[in-house]
Amino acid sequence: MSGTQTFTTPAGNTYAYTVEAGENGEAVYDLSQVFQDGVFPIGSVVVHPNWELFPAVKGLLNVQFGKGSPEDRHGRTDLPMLGDGDLPYVVGSHLVNPADLTAETDGEGAALLKFRKRMLGAAFPTNSPAESASQETFEKVRDLVTGLVKVYQADKDTEAREAAYENFLNGKRAEAIEAEIGKLDGRVQALMIQRAALVEKLNRYKAA
Repeated sequence: MSGTQTFTTPAGNTYAYTVEAGENGEAVYDLSQVFQDGVFPIGSVVVHPNWELFPAVKGLLNVQFGKGSPEDRHGRTDLPMLGDGDLPYVVGSHLVNPADLTAETDGEGAALLKFRKRMLGAAFPTNSPAESASQETFEKVRDLVTGLVKVYQADKDTEAREAAYENFLNGKRAEAIEAEIGKLDGRVQALMIQRAALVEKLNRYKAA
């Protein structure tokens, strides 16, 4: 685990963080927001390369809110408290494109990440329905994630973590291809049986 460091977002918010490598090379950030009145823990965000085995777009990053299961949000812990009102917890995950950060902004401020899905919030960390988060929550999360992705890109350990995650994905890819080969083997076997039945029928007609 790294020592505590800080970063400032495009909107001027300051966060303190520590980062450690997850089981498969994920970058797991424990975050606190820094205010004049003190430093307040807000939860965890996990960043790693795109989880899709055969992605159509290269270079995407996955941003997951909370530690734990990549598939089931109810199996996660330490969800970030970035919401407001009745939906204080931000839940789910998003694929983002770091290329957004180098896009032209027409002089309208710093480039920000684009989110391709709705931002979701929940009343409780788990076993609570996800609902659309407020615009204020969306803007706060986008600001934080934009800053965090910059931290991720600048981290000297990111390359090694991404290599570990790529090895993990390669194992998943191998499993997926093996499953496809198994399906093809089953079809081949079925065709061989059908062919054998037709050959036998053909031979009967020839022998008649």
